[in-house]
Amino acid sequence: MEAACLFVADFPVAIARRDRPSLQGRPVIIGGSPEEHAQVTACSMEAAAAGVTVGTTLRRALALCPGAVFLPLQESTIAAESERLTGLLELYSPVIEVIAPGHMHFDVHGLAHMTGMDEWPYLRDLQEAAASASGLPVQLAAAETVFAAHAAAKTILASEREPTPGERRTMPIENPALVSPGQTRSFLARLPVDVLPVSPLMHVRLRLFGLERLGQVAELPFSAIQAQFGREGARAWELANGKDDAVITARREEARVDEELDMPAPTALSEPLIVGTRIILQRALSRPAIRGQVLRRLDWRLALENGEQITRRAVFREPTSDPARMLIVLAGKIERLQLTSPAVALGITLSGLCSEYGHQSNLWPTGPRRQRELLDAIAQLNAREGTPQVYRIVEVQPWSRIPERQLALVAFDG
Repeated sequence: MEAACLFVADFPVAIARRDRPSLQGRPVIIGGSPEEHAQVTACSMEAAAAGVTVGTTLRRALALCPGAVFLPLQESTIAAESERLTGLLELYSPVIEVIAPGHMHFDVHGLAHMTGMDEWPYLRDLQEAAASASGLPVQLAAAETVFAAHAAAKTILASEREPTPGERRTMPIENPALVSPGQTRSFLARLPVDVLPVSPLMHVRLRLFGLERLGQVAELPFSAIQAQFGREGARAWELANGKDDAVITARREEARVDEELDMPAPTALSEPLIVGTRIILQRALSRPAIRGQVLRRLDWRLALENGEQITRRAVFREPTSDPARMLIVLAGKIERLQLTSPAVALGITLSGLCSEYGHQSNLWPTGPRRQRELLDAIAQLNAREGTPQVYRIVEVQPWSRIPERQLALVAFDG
């Protein structure tokens, strides 16, 4: 095995169900309350069966699935859980690529042999460790190619659940899944075309053509599918035939600075929150790790007494290290908050660090004053030398075929 894929289906929903076991088996919609003018960012399979999809407005989602539980999007919690899973994988693999929260590709070439284990027991220990540490339904698969591992991991859950009316059952896939060398094409042939990384429009067109499985796509002539779907179709045909030259790109470590502050007393007023934000901003910017650097992004979070957490992000057009400027941006966001419970703690995360950002000034500032200064300097230079020292180029005979006659140098006299 060369590549592996760790995948947690409906990651925000899985986190919510882990923290609130009573949500198991119930339709869950992530994005906010139905009264908000927002869209669905994630939903459970039960809600999806009712017609809810990512991007559906929350009001429309309520009409489609009245019995659903609506929850706010906890971005900071999702990012923290994804970071925990990534940190766990770093104990097993040196090359990890984070595709999305709860979805990672990583290199496993030769790692099982180094530990003295067979490949499948190695994967099983990794899957159990990830599931135990996170408390989430982790799906894990490994194969010779990145796409085969990705497709196997994403199909594990679909093979275990009961199909919806009109849906064909997927062949059972164990968790973790290991695609044996030389069996990639035959393994992919039984998987649904839903695993192909193509546009939604192409997925619809594949269904209209009656193409339900990757094996059906692989059996088509390459020229036919390329003529029908273009470059995207050519790529889909290659993947369906087990041809994948994708490589795993290791994530770039990003310097981050976190700072927390517990409020002296619970408060729902904006003034104490702004004062507290100023304190932790100054504290964070004084850290030696970021001294002399500027940053592009600031994540602000607020913990409420009822357990809810509110997050806001500020992205600066021009990198800055000025706490006053950062506070001006954050103050407007803080003043617009409508808290459902008093705040007990707040924190910030500084990221997107880079070197100092500068502006190029004009070499010759414009304006009447500068023009007078320039004329005075030229007059002084001519007086000191006794002859004109500065000339201007003027057109004399622009129609002439002789270059020397087209232009002439004339003494600059202002």
